[in-house]
Amino acid sequence: MNQKLVLFLRGCFSFAVLLAVWYAASNTGIFGRVDVDRGKLLLPDPGTMALELWENIKTGYLLYNIWVSLLRVLKGFCLAVVIGMPIGILMGMSETIRNFLHPIFRLFAPIPGAAWVPLAILWFGLGDSAAVFIITMGALSPIITNTLQGVMEVDEKLIQVLRIMDAGGWQIVKYCIIPSIIPYLVSGFRLGLGFAWRAVIAAELVGVPNGMGYVLNVGRNTANTAITLIVILSLGVIMMLMENLFFTPLECFTENWKSKE
Repeated sequence: MNQKLVLFLRGCFSFAVLLAVWYAASNTGIFGRVDVDRGKLLLPDPGTMALELWENIKTGYLLYNIWVSLLRVLKGFCLAVVIGMPIGILMGMSETIRNFLHPIFRLFAPIPGAAWVPLAILWFGLGDSAAVFIITMGALSPIITNTLQGVMEVDEKLIQVLRIMDAGGWQIVKYCIIPSIIPYLVSGFRLGLGFAWRAVIAAELVGVPNGMGYVLNVGRNTANTAITLIVILSLGVIMMLMENLFFTPLECFTENWKSKE
């Protein structure tokens, strides 16, 4: 049997088991831990979730807020790329810059995007700018790390040949560094976008009037567990689609290209 078909059938079976356990938990009061009515409030069954999802799609409410969050993620991610790529390249090419920036980078790299929420509110107020800043800070670390790793692994002989030919710094970056580190950039962008999605909920809890984080907050305040779960699952589905439709084929292409080199 075709391997892809086997993987697909396994995935279907896994989701079928998940739905069965989910339905049983909802309709037995989380397996007898609470009464049935409270159990359905805490964990709506798949049928209730499907109806809630359809209503929100029909009105356009969910799709609009997904689109708003997607735009914020892309803005923050693009800013992280614009900032992170040059920093990673400079750190990789210059030992002086690397020695200067590396301790600072090590200090800030482990800080999650959500930790920047209080400062974002102080610096940018309540609104879109604060949300984009939080997403940017969340996505920055893996982009810098992978870019730096890629530059450090570029064959030094290639750079020396270009220098013998009187190539300037920008020419070395353009014709040697960037083509050589593309597989590392793709991996860094993939991780960076994942971190951006993790940060978007926290980013949208800083007073913005729309987005998936806003919908999540409304669901919590109105005890609408169904819409809360829909938002959480939507985040996972969107990221899976991005990975399978864009990053996975791109990584396969760049890895094959790297092996041919």
